[in-house]
Amino acid sequence: MDSRSAQEKAYSFLKERITNSTFRPNSRLKALEIAKELGISRTPVKEALGRLEQEGLVKRELGSGYVVQALSIREILNLYKVREVLEVEGAKELLQLLTEDIIHRLDEILNGAQALLQEKRYDDFLRATLKFHNAMVSATGNNVLCEILAGLNARIWSIGTIIVTKYPPRADEILFENRRILKALASRNVDDLERSIRAHIGGAGDSVKRLIEQEPYDLYIASA
Repeated sequence: MDSRSAQEKAYSFLKERITNSTFRPNSRLKALEIAKELGISRTPVKEALGRLEQEGLVKRELGSGYVVQALSIREILNLYKVREVLEVEGAKELLQLLTEDIIHRLDEILNGAQALLQEKRYDDFLRATLKFHNAMVSATGNNVLCEILAGLNARIWSIGTIIVTKYPPRADEILFENRRILKALASRNVDDLERSIRAHIGGAGDSVKRLIEQEPYDLYIASA
């Protein structure tokens, strides 16, 4: 197995066990033990842990390696609040630069996301919807906004995978909401566009709250 395949194996193994709560909040993740279980070297495991740290699923603790990150509902909702403000601003900037080519490119991304959803490839589906949002901001040419949102959306994507794993109907809602955003964008209606973005991100926040109320002790997300 080459190093890239080994890293993907470790990444998928860790991601699945974090999102299904096998590895619970604040659990210590020992790279050597994980490497032995997977039959690979420690290096790809460390690389996978680094990726998960960027996504906000694990954190590095001085002298003790990595542990599973636990976010409170307040922290998660604050992420969504910031994202909402930035995405509304990005969408308004995009309206000033919008072309049919941009609309076509965004539509193609959502068509690809729909195909992935039909195959129940939820992780890939969420990556595609993330690509849709990043592409909207990228089209503005505002590099500062792109950089901030790219990091923010990477963390939110990880939260989204947990939500969709535990509540699959949310994936259909996400696709519908993104189609509504694209429709508002294509119509050049700034009010509809802002409403559709706020509804989409608000819907994500509502899903987090609903999930924590239903399973407060069975999530990597802290209930406090």
